[in-house]
Amino acid sequence: MQVRRFNTQGIERFREFLRKARDEPTVSVEWSLLQEPSLTEPMHPTTEVGPLSFQTKREAAEYLHNILRDIPKQALIDDQGLWTWLSLYFFNSICPPRDGERKVRNDYTYIYEPKNPRHFYRHLLFISWRILDVAPIHNRLLLDQNIAKLDVLTKEATKRLYLTRIPCFFELLEKIYLDPATHRPRRGIVPFNRIVPGDLTHRLPTRIRQLEKTYDLHSLTADQLLELLGPEFKFTISAD
Repeated sequence: MQVRRFNTQGIERFREFLRKARDEPTVSVEWSLLQEPSLTEPMHPTTEVGPLSFQTKREAAEYLHNILRDIPKQALIDDQGLWTWLSLYFFNSICPPRDGERKVRNDYTYIYEPKNPRHFYRHLLFISWRILDVAPIHNRLLLDQNIAKLDVLTKEATKRLYLTRIPCFFELLEKIYLDPATHRPRRGIVPFNRIVPGDLTHRLPTRIRQLEKTYDLHSLTADQLLELLGPEFKFTISAD
């Protein structure tokens, strides 16, 4: 199918479908919206999308980077209609049925809101594409995750733009929070309702804010920044 983008009316029709699907978990997906001329328009330059399904954010990110490679990056970042249309096209991946029923999450999970600083990073497909864009190498922590939900690790790592704009940030994340023994995230790095030494939720953002008053963090390597962060970021964090 040729990739299209929703216009304003198309986005609202998709929003209506999401509302209906929350009330009726077994309702059929309104695939016809994808090619409705009054609700959509073709992308330029033209590109095509295939009938695929994704299990992980990595699978989605790599595929989307391939089919969208000829579209200017800033145009992709700004395009609410495109990412929302893609959400419907890949709805079986990002909102899979379980025993015939779907658990539809908040609208911003599927309807891209590029101008909303609290919501843009919650769009499942966009944030997968964006992570691979800004971190083509150091992305194991975030992309090897279920595409159908926004895990707390991805949310905490991407919601603060001042962090993601530091060139070595994603390499730093791997150095601190990727367990070399399991190749999985360390335990306890995103604690709830408490502060843990070296955690991603509270301590890392706080230390970065403190350090940027004295250092040009954009000129540092990951090893240099890790050294400045201090000893609390140099051990295996425990959930206990």
